[in-house]
Amino acid sequence: MVYRACAPGSLPPPVASLADPLPKAAARYTDAMQAEPAEPLAIPRSVAGLVERLRAERREAFLVGGCVRALHAGTPVHDFDVATDAAPEEVLALFPRAVPIGIRHGTVMVPTPDGPIDVTRYRGEGGLEGDLRRRDFTVNAVALDPRDGRIVDPCGGLADLAAGRLRAVGSAAERLAEDPVRALRAARFTSTLPLDPDAALEEAMAEQAGPLARVAGERIRDELARLLLGPRADAGLALLRRTGLEARLAPGVGEDAAAVVAALPRELELRLAGWLRGTRAAAILARLRFGRTRTRAVEQILALHPLEERVRPGSGVAARRLLARAGAERVAAAVRLREAELGAGGLPPAERDEARARLREVETAVARALADGGVALGRRQLAVDGRLLMEWLGCGPGPEVGAALRHLTERVIEDPALNTPERLRTELERWRQAPRGEDREARPRGARGPE
Repeated sequence: MVYRACAPGSLPPPVASLADPLPKAAARYTDAMQAEPAEPLAIPRSVAGLVERLRAERREAFLVGGCVRALHAGTPVHDFDVATDAAPEEVLALFPRAVPIGIRHGTVMVPTPDGPIDVTRYRGEGGLEGDLRRRDFTVNAVALDPRDGRIVDPCGGLADLAAGRLRAVGSAAERLAEDPVRALRAARFTSTLPLDPDAALEEAMAEQAGPLARVAGERIRDELARLLLGPRADAGLALLRRTGLEARLAPGVGEDAAAVVAALPRELELRLAGWLRGTRAAAILARLRFGRTRTRAVEQILALHPLEERVRPGSGVAARRLLARAGAERVAAAVRLREAELGAGGLPPAERDEARARLREVETAVARALADGGVALGRRQLAVDGRLLMEWLGCGPGPEVGAALRHLTERVIEDPALNTPERLRTELERWRQAPRGEDREARPRGARGPE
């Protein structure tokens, strides 16, 4: 069926003469996507120009997929995709700066001032409609002709959008069997769009737990990351749990994980930590090909959890040691994680209130430590540096200097008033004179004490 595009919230009658209730349904979908009616978004000049260039070569060209949903709803478009009957080699010849990014699937990326545009040859036979009928979900099987605004929707994608329904094109079992990652994509769409899967799709998702184990970790990682950052991440995670996919991807995830993640800011490391509490997080993230830096950040947050049990509440020294060890950013993340967990209601009220009170005490002590500008939380904040210490010690770079820096940093964490050159030199002399193994590390022979 072909419809003409118009302002969000309404659609004119179909070009064909058949009666169809889609216009009202499309308005309901628009209302779900935005609070107020929006003006139609203009198609960028470079996108329209690319389509016209292909048409000038007597080739078909239509916008497809997510960009059509966004244009129809009046929301920002982040990526444009074009379907065409032109071969990749033709597209490369027409656009000298184009790059073949998926030549096996017929996809070429064309860089433009408005961002990259993926141009893909129709899949199989049957032209545009045949291509749309081979896509994963009906909401992706919608095309738009940017010249006259015609919308091509052979699978009822706009009606499904209006109903808040995520449905596979044709047989859900067959579509997901073609690519098991589509099961994760369904959960991601549930997280990022106001859509819930129909019964057939959810049943088919459960059948992909085994096949997903054979999929490259990078593909799973990308879908999970987008799911976790979605506005309905709790719905997406709940779907993974119901279908058994979560247990296969991350064994040991807590029952409250979806609620905890939903209560956290949309920061990937923090939401990964909220999801993976109580699991072998590092091993899971490594298997899913998350980078070392991101994995380390998640580990650091989880190492502090629950924060009020890792630090003695109200202790200034403990708060300064915590900040020196973990840094203010990780401590703040650990606070947010614990707050989200307590808000999920996993503890009896009395225990929850006690934990919150202890957490507030830790927060207060940390805030005081950060507010004191004279506190040294690391070597860089000491009132002396390694060069001055080498002068005082009468030695060059080596383990003696590192040991002295560690000692002085620890002493200033305990007593911030020591952080002046004069008092640090006195403390260094005391440290140097202490018997070996008492409160200092062994120093090399021949090193002189401070003058």
